[in-house]
Amino acid sequence: MIILDFETNTQNERDVIEVAAVKVSYEKSEWKVLDKFHRYYFSRYPVNPYSYEVHKLSPELISDIRDGVEYARYFNEDEEFIEFCAGASTLVAHNISFELRHLRNIIYFENHICTMKENKPKVKALNRQGRIKNPTLDEVCLYYGIEFDKSKHHSATYDVTKTFQILKKMQGVV
Repeated sequence: MIILDFETNTQNERDVIEVAAVKVSYEKSEWKVLDKFHRYYFSRYPVNPYSYEVHKLSPELISDIRDGVEYARYFNEDEEFIEFCAGASTLVAHNISFELRHLRNIIYFENHICTMKENKPKVKALNRQGRIKNPTLDEVCLYYGIEFDKSKHHSATYDVTKTFQILKKMQGVV
């Protein structure tokens, strides 16, 4: 099972600038972290100001973070990510359709667990019109009593950690 979060620059497929993934197993009612994957990549597109406002990842910051690293420059060139996911049959993410869009024709997962969709009827978060909406990651954390630091939100590693904590609280999905 892979728990995954992407931060992106644009709406373009595979324009992933940060990836965090955790490979886990659930056996005999016990969760076990098997491996972790975390990387930053450059975008092939100009900085999207809306995306930057969300995650604050500029090309300059990514360049500083990547100083001296030996992995692919762009997400779509990183064979090691594909190798990391190999053998996993289940993908877990908050708003999984977003992650799946960037994985199309690269990696296939037989099973999908979306912590956003699965928790929508439980959390019952309301939109401005008073209708039930898809809950944000922090709204799901609040529902389960999981501490959430908004200043760390939209860091792929933080979001994956919170998604994993949510998964562990969910009953009957695994």
